[in-house]
Order: sequence, then C-alpha cells, then structure tokens
Amino acid sequence: MTGKRTISRHREFRRSLNGRILRSTTLNILVLVIICCVIMAFSMQSLANNILLDSLQPMARQSAKTVEANIHMLADRMMTIAGDPRMTLTAGENTAGSGAQALYESRESLLTEAAETYELHNIALYDPEGRKLQETGGAPENLDSGFFGLLKETDNLTTYSSTIFGDKLGITMGMPVKENGETILYVVGVYKYDTLNDVISSINIGKHGAAYMVNRDGIVTGHPDQSLVLAGST
Repeated sequence: MTGKRTISRHREFRRSLNGRILRSTTLNILVLVIICCVIMAFSMQSLANNILLDSLQPMARQSAKTVEANIHMLADRMMTIAGDPRMTLTAGENTAGSGAQALYESRESLLTEAAETYELHNIALYDPEGRKLQETGGAPENLDSGFFGLLKETDNLTTYSSTIFGDKLGITMGMPVKENGETILYVVGVYKYDTLNDVISSINIGKHGAAYMVNRDGIVTGHPDQSLVLAGST
C-alpha cells in the first residue's frame, strides 16, 4: 500500500510540475508576443509617418506652386485691366460725347466686361485717396486701410493676404492706373475664391486629413471648410 501511495504522489507531483511549466511557458510566450506586437506597432507607425512625410513634402511644394501660378494668372489679368487704353481714354478718342462722360462710360464698359470675363465678385476704381469712383458688383466705398497702405507703398500690383471679403471669400488684388508716369487711379478687384478652393480641395490626405493655408500671422486663409476661414481661425 505504501508503494502505491508513493507512486500516486509522484504522478501528482509530475502533473503539477508539468502544469506549472506549461503555464509559465504560455505566460512567457504571451508576454513575448505582446512585446513583439508593441514593437511592431510602433515601427509601423513610424514607417507610416515617414512615408507620409516623404509624400507630403513634394505634394505641399507642388500645391504651393499651383497656387502661386494661379495667383500670377490673376495678377496678369489685373495688370491687363489697369493697362487697358479705355482707362485713360481722352475726349474724342474712339468714342462720342463729352470727354468726362465718354471716359466714365468707357471705364464702366471695361469694368463690366472684366467682371463677367474673369469671374470677379466685384471690381472698382478708386481715387488716390482710396475713395470709390466707379464700380460693379457692390465694392466698398473706401479701401481697407491695411490694403490701401500696401497699395500706396508698392505703387504696383498688390495682393491682399486676407481672403475674407465681407461675408464671402475672395482674393483681393489692386493695381495702380498710371497716366504720364503718375498714378491717377487704383483698380481693385476681388476674384472668386474658387482659384484657391479648387487646389486645396483636390489634395487628399487619408480619411481625416486635409490641406489648408495660413498667412504669416498664422490665420487660416484657405481651407476645405470655408467656415473656418470666415471665422478667422488660427
């Protein structure tokens, strides 16, 4: 009887030992798997970030060039409008009627034509003091002081950094109109926001990513969600 009990205890001890070894081995394997998964997750996240960064840098540069090219195109149009002979048409030249009335009608025709051709919110002529003389589309009576200061300082084509125009979005550009080398007027137009919006909206960065533009003060000037631009978000 004693021998049988000894054998039974020996078997129970072996089973208990095997169980402890199995549990210990299983626990070690689980810990090792968890550690490997964590390392792999961090490695994949780092790799994904590096790949995304490598992709975003040339994408951002190319998008900036596209926006710049579009703005240059708008600038060329504004320069063409300011340089149109109808801006400084003198009495009796290619028109009928008195000089002042003929000049007014000539400029009015030019502004209307430009607004329709170039998809402008509005376009207007301002005197050297920034007061409105003629317009089409509901331009403000006086130029914004910040923009007018830049326009006078450069005495050349000027693009306003703000894209907010009243309760709308647009790109404001101004150009002096010269006669005999002297600035006699400023032509200021507000292009529709589509020029920037088309570029920004075409950039897709994953499901939750987005491209946007800010000015030098960190204020959002271009974003797929236009309410953020109108709110002056930073």
